[in-house]
Amino acid sequence: MQRVVAFAAFTIILAGADHAQAQSIRMGTFRGFLTGHIGLAAGGELADSRLTAGGSVSVQEQDGWGAELDFGRADDAVASGQELDITTYMVNGSWVKPTGHFRPFGVLGGGLMQIHGCGATCSTSQTTYDLGFTLGAGVIALMNDAFGVRGDARYLFTSADHPEVNRPDRFGFWRFSIGATFSWAIVP
Repeated sequence: MQRVVAFAAFTIILAGADHAQAQSIRMGTFRGFLTGHIGLAAGGELADSRLTAGGSVSVQEQDGWGAELDFGRADDAVASGQELDITTYMVNGSWVKPTGHFRPFGVLGGGLMQIHGCGATCSTSQTTYDLGFTLGAGVIALMNDAFGVRGDARYLFTSADHPEVNRPDRFGFWRFSIGATFSWAIVP
């Protein structure tokens, strides 16, 4: 009987301590950012700059750390004599300065680079899907709590090799973009 009472007392004390610890852990607010952007893809293996369009959405903790999903597309980009359509789907770790009207940010991540097209002598275009990486930085200028403008520069690249389609090895390029950003608070 003493063992049962001792076990019950120990369980109650342990449950009370666990409950107190759970109450002391509070999640702060999160901030979401949704951006539609346009810009230029240039440099790297690209022979000329091309218009890009895309969008991204990110969620940041109150200390600025978070994650971003980013999509971008550039049509008719010329690289090694080939006209290519480049689509990127990236998942990035990100940091955005948590306060102020001007919020610098940085991103680092990876995802999928889809490259479609072929050279002038090619009879059938081909599409490749490669693991891609991105590294970038920029600034968000918020006009108020809900709307702002974002500008950024990112380098996107893949280390894939496709000699069968005569694409450049380790394909990469810069993306410079500007866009409208909508922001909102997320309270858990």
